[in-house]
Amino acid sequence: MKWLWALPLMTGLACQAVNAAEFYENKPLAHPLIQGLQESSATLAFIKEADGVKGYYCVCDTPEANPQLLDDFGQATIDSVFLKSLDSEDPTRFVLFRQNDRYKVYAYKYDANDQLYSRVTLLQPALDRITEGQKRLDALTVKKALSRITPLNYRFFYEASGVPEFDQLDLSQGTLVSYYSQYYDPLPDPTPDDEPYFFKKTYQEKDGRFLTVTFWRWLDKTLVEGNRTLYNYRVRRIAWETDPMKFTGGEDGQSVSYDSGSISAQGAYKQGVRTGPWSISKDEKYSESGHFAEGKREGQWSIYQDGQTLDGEYHNDLREGRWQLHNYDDMEWVASGFQTYAHGQLNGPSELTTAGTTERGSYVDDKRQGLWTTKAGTGNYTDNLQSGPWTLKADNGHTQTVNFVAGKKDGELRDTDANGALTYIEHYEAGVLSGARESVLEAGVSR
Repeated sequence: MKWLWALPLMTGLACQAVNAAEFYENKPLAHPLIQGLQESSATLAFIKEADGVKGYYCVCDTPEANPQLLDDFGQATIDSVFLKSLDSEDPTRFVLFRQNDRYKVYAYKYDANDQLYSRVTLLQPALDRITEGQKRLDALTVKKALSRITPLNYRFFYEASGVPEFDQLDLSQGTLVSYYSQYYDPLPDPTPDDEPYFFKKTYQEKDGRFLTVTFWRWLDKTLVEGNRTLYNYRVRRIAWETDPMKFTGGEDGQSVSYDSGSISAQGAYKQGVRTGPWSISKDEKYSESGHFAEGKREGQWSIYQDGQTLDGEYHNDLREGRWQLHNYDDMEWVASGFQTYAHGQLNGPSELTTAGTTERGSYVDDKRQGLWTTKAGTGNYTDNLQSGPWTLKADNGHTQTVNFVAGKKDGELRDTDANGALTYIEHYEAGVLSGARESVLEAGVSR
């Protein structure tokens, strides 16, 4: 049988897998091999190559697994490889090494989703300060120094704001202003029981204004290590402020807010109120951009919401005039067309098309008034309620004529087919069917 001759082949493949050389075998190591890394279960090897030392790691739990390059350390000696927690996520992996008798430290975070390490570049300025001018340095000394820097998730990359003094900040520096509770109350010397959700630091002072960064505690687990309590802090806002101790209200100048590393709002403040051009986004489903005047939207604005864009003008924070609506993402349920506003309310003509069906008519103070063509049919509205005679669309090309009173069918309803022939008659009182249906059989005969 075929499976009998396949056995030697399967056995041979298994032997090859068992006997396959590891990626570090028969290669000169610059540091003792590390197997089963705590944060990734990977094997880490620093290999001496012709052009210097390179670090490789591999989660070699499948035959297809291949070693990945951790980093190129050049002509270096590797002194120490260790872990240190800087936030409540998985710990950070550090490599202490020497190049030309100068110490350096690199930091790495592991991403379990793609099973890859990446350099924590946001932390590098702090690491360079720790190693600068050191004649002797070991892992314990580096760990002590790391314990004194700002508690923060340094793995995060933040979208560039285009404001150089913001984008070039070394977040590990600065002067602590205060911690704050979930409800923005100052916590001068918080304990874990105080729930310190935010803290703020200053970095520069110019003409009575302070460049500040507000950090937000990501809502995930808390890590307790000895006398340290670590949270997953991230940047919430960078701004110029005249009164940094206030959580909000002292902004004066450029400001950028972040949500998980992406800009969620950007613009300028004047004495605590928004002014000039702003862009704001809440998530992938909502964004808006336009101008503020004394804290109120003014002039042309563009809004994106759930696949639809809206373009029009605000005056004194209220919509005015014609607003155009576009089906930006070509979604079947999203409308396109226009609506007319006066003082923030729908006032005037409206025409919206959804999935090939157009509804048109006019509003008065946010209520439909007068003649309308809708998905249901054609007729009049009074204060947003169907009123008077209506021609309704029915199944199979039929139409129905009926009177409405205060949004409810009232009186005789006549149903005609696609050829205009009467098919039945019904009677309604205040929206409730009253009496028997009169069906038309043929040649005008009914029962």
